[in-house]
Amino acid sequence: MNHSYSIRNKNVILRALEKNDIEKLREWRNEKKNSKFLRQIPYITENAQKRWFENYLKNEDEICFAIEECEQLNRMVGSLSLYNFNGDTAEFGKILIGDKEAHGKRIGFNATYAALKIAFEVLKLKRVVLEVYEDNLAARTIYEQIGFLFKGVLRKDKIGKAFLYEVYSIEKEI
Repeated sequence: MNHSYSIRNKNVILRALEKNDIEKLREWRNEKKNSKFLRQIPYITENAQKRWFENYLKNEDEICFAIEECEQLNRMVGSLSLYNFNGDTAEFGKILIGDKEAHGKRIGFNATYAALKIAFEVLKLKRVVLEVYEDNLAARTIYEQIGFLFKGVLRKDKIGKAFLYEVYSIEKEI
């Protein structure tokens, strides 16, 4: 979806994903270590990435954000999405911090919190859900610190057990 949502939270700015961002995302997504917990897809070509972006812009059911680190690196370091909107509920995910220099700077935490601020305060959602794999301990820690509640096991596939989490609000800045 073409949008203009933007928010800053500590060392992170979330902004609309732009065409000039997609090549860097493609590079990161094609690195196996970065995509371990994402939907398993084959190598992404430049043309496939361009087609994906064109289709994304027409998709009213997904809002993609570029994640910029704005205190030390001052560049895009990843992306995330809000998607599968259903009434006052949406799904959070597809988070990728692909820039290795951005690791260990609480970017995932600050970006997730910023996305929830947009979800609850701007989009007026009442509930946000996510799926996360049992072995993705870093992500699960972030989600639980922010306030997501474990709801159960959704399924088990070749990556492992997928857990369902949900959150109904964020009370204060952490």
